Amino acid sequence: MASPLGDRLVFFLLAAAIGAIVGIATLGLVELILWVQFIGFQERSEAHYADAVARAPALQVVLVPTLGGLLVGLLLQFLPDKRYHGIADVMEACALNGARMQARSGVAAALAAGVSLGVGAPLGREGPAVHIGASISAWLGERLGLDHRQSLALLGCGAAAAVAVSFNAPVAAVIFALEVIVGYYTLRVFAPVVIAAMIAMVVREYYIGSDAIFPIPDQPLTSVWELLGFAVIGVLGAGLAKILIALVPLIEAFWARLSVPRWLRPAGAGLLIGIVAIELPLILSVGFDATFAALTGQLGAGLLAVLLVTKLVAVALALGSGFAGGVFGPAIYLGAMLGGLTWHVLIWMGAESGWLLPEAVTSQGVYAVVGMAAVSSALLGAPISTILIVFELTRDYGVTLGVMTAAAVASTVMQFGAHGSFFRWQLSRRNVDIRHGRDISLLTLEPCEGLISPQFLIAGAEATVGEIEARMGSERHRVAVFVDEQGILLGSTSLSDLIVYAIEHGMDSPAIGAAIDASYSISPSTNIVSAIQLMAQHQVEFVPVVASDRRTGIRATSRERVVGVVLKTDLLSAHYDVIKRAREHEFGIT
Repeated sequence: MASPLGDRLVFFLLAAAIGAIVGIATLGLVELILWVQFIGFQERSEAHYADAVARAPALQVVLVPTLGGLLVGLLLQFLPDKRYHGIADVMEACALNGARMQARSGVAAALAAGVSLGVGAPLGREGPAVHIGASISAWLGERLGLDHRQSLALLGCGAAAAVAVSFNAPVAAVIFALEVIVGYYTLRVFAPVVIAAMIAMVVREYYIGSDAIFPIPDQPLTSVWELLGFAVIGVLGAGLAKILIALVPLIEAFWARLSVPRWLRPAGAGLLIGIVAIELPLILSVGFDATFAALTGQLGAGLLAVLLVTKLVAVALALGSGFAGGVFGPAIYLGAMLGGLTWHVLIWMGAESGWLLPEAVTSQGVYAVVGMAAVSSALLGAPISTILIVFELTRDYGVTLGVMTAAAVASTVMQFGAHGSFFRWQLSRRNVDIRHGRDISLLTLEPCEGLISPQFLIAGAEATVGEIEARMGSERHRVAVFVDEQGILLGSTSLSDLIVYAIEHGMDSPAIGAAIDASYSISPSTNIVSAIQLMAQHQVEFVPVVASDRRTGIRATSRERVVGVVLKTDLLSAHYDVIKRAREHEFGIT
C-alpha cells in the first residue's frame, strides 16, 4: 500500500512533467504565431510587428488579416458550439465539470489563435495558452484515473505553466492559477502548481531566455498625492473594461442584422481591421511595440487617445466576430494607453491652472504601468495576479503603491454591476454561474446510491386514505410508495400531503389520489445536486429511487421497480460530509 508521502512525491513528478509538456506546447504556440506572422509580413519579431506592417503595401495589409480571418472562420465550423474556448471554459471545467475538458477544443483554440494573432487580430495569446495547458492536464488526469481533487490541481499546474512561459511571470502564474482557475489557496495545491511553473520557466529560459518583456528602469513615485490620480485611473480602467464588455454583443448583433454567416465574420472583421491598420499598424496583434512605446514615453497625447479608442473598438470587433485570442494582452495595451493619456491630461491641467507643477508628476511610464494594472485587474477579475504580473512584465517595483491602488480600485468598481470580470460575463451568457461552483462540482460526483433508505411504506393502488394513514402511524413511516403487483412504481406521497388530501376528499377515497406520479423518481446513480433540485421543484422532503441501468445511470423505461427512497435530511447530511471532507483534504487535516 502506497504511503501518503510517496503519493505526494509521485504527484510532484507528474506536476513537473505537466510543466515541461505545457511549457513546450506554449512555446509551440508562440512559434506558430511568429511563423504565420512571417508568412504574412516577413517578420519574426513581435516587438517589430508594426514596423513590418508599415513597410508592407496597403493591399497586403488588408489581405493578410482578411484571409487569416477566413481560415479562422472555417476552423470554427469543426468546433463544439461553433466557438473557440478560452480561460472562461477552464474556469467552468474546474468549478462544474469535475476538472474535465476536451483536448480537441484546446488544440483547435491554439491553432486558431496562432493564425489569428499571426495575421494581426488585436488580441492576446494567454487565453489559448491557458486553455491548451489545461486541456493537456485534463486529458492526462483522465487517462491516469485521477480523482477530482488531483485533476483540479493538475489543471492549475497546466494553467500556471502556460502563463509562466507566455509572459515570463512565474510568481504571477502561480497566483493566477490559484486565484482564477483552482479557486482556493492551500499547500496541497500550491506546491505542485509552483513545481509546474518552475519547470515551465526552465523550459522557457533554455529556449528563449528570461528577459523581461518590457524592460524599463525603476521609476519611484514623486509624491504620495499621486495616489489620488492612480485611484482615478482605477475607475477609468474599470469603465474601459465595462465598455469592452458592452461592445462585444453589439458587434455580434451587427453581423446578425446583416445575416453574415458565422464562418465568414472573422474575414469581415479582418478586412475592417486591415483597412484601419494601413494608417495605424500599432493596433495589430498583441501590440508589444506600442505598449513599450507608451511605457517609455514615446507617444504623444493625440496618438495615445487615437490608439486607445481604435484598439478598444478593434478588440471588440475581433472578439465579437469569432477571432481566437485572449483579453490580457489587450488589457495591457489599453491600460498603457490610458495611463499615458492620463499623465498628459494632468500635465496639461497643471499648465493651464498653475496648481500643479510638472515636477510634481512622475513620468509617463509610471502612469502607463499603473494603467496596465487597472485595466487588467478589471478585465481579469484577479487583482492579486494582476499586481504581480505587471511587476514581472516590467521589473519596475518602484511603483508598487500606484499599481496596488489602481488594481484594487478597478476590481472594486467592477463589482458594481452584473459581472465582476470579462470571464464571468462570458460564462453568464451561457447561463453558467460558478460562484458556488467548486462545492457543486464535488457534489455532482457523489451519487445517491449510498443514501437509499428502506424507511417507507409500500402500498397498492387500491388502498384508501384511512388505511394508509393507519399503517403509516403504526409503522412510523412518513413516506408511502404505491406499486403494482410487480413492484413497479405508480406514485408516492408524504404523510403531511396525505393528511391534507384526507381533509378535502375523505378517509375512504383512494390514497393514490394524493400521490405524485411515477415520473417523480431518481436512479441510484443520480447525484446529490440533482436530487436536491428535484425535491425543491416539487416541494417535498423525499424522492423514490427506482432500478436503473447501472452501466449508464440512465433510467430505461417509465415503469421501473422501486428500490427505496432518499430523504432530504440524508441528502443534506451527505452534502455537509462531502464539503467537510474536501476542506479537510485541502488544508491537510487528517
